[in-house]
Amino acid sequence: MPRKPAGARKSAADPALPKYSIAVASDLSGVSQQQLRRMEEGGLVAPGRTDGNTRRYSDDDITQIAEISNLSSDGINAAGIRYIVQLEAELRALRAENAALREQLAARTVDAPPPAPAQKANRTSRE
Repeated sequence: MPRKPAGARKSAADPALPKYSIAVASDLSGVSQQQLRRMEEGGLVAPGRTDGNTRRYSDDDITQIAEISNLSSDGINAAGIRYIVQLEAELRALRAENAALREQLAARTVDAPPPAPAQKANRTSRE
């Protein structure tokens, strides 16, 4: 995973804001600092960096670390975890796209004129 740029200022309430040092992230997640470094090296987590190149973890990163730790404790290797994380991200994107399309469809349905009544076919029975 590529590193997140420091970028523009964000609200402190923003879960994507990198704000925790590796020591605090380790305490919050229950994962050792060395393991956090290995997760980064393996491309499983991409903490932000300060101008001095110090790692900074966000609340989103802490959540991701917990998920990775759970998968790892279930016996899934790094390649499997990367694949699962990728699939989960794709699923979230598809669900968001699906919700947006449903909203568009609902808006069109409300704006559309009612359908014309179906005409009954004249059928004669032959006996």
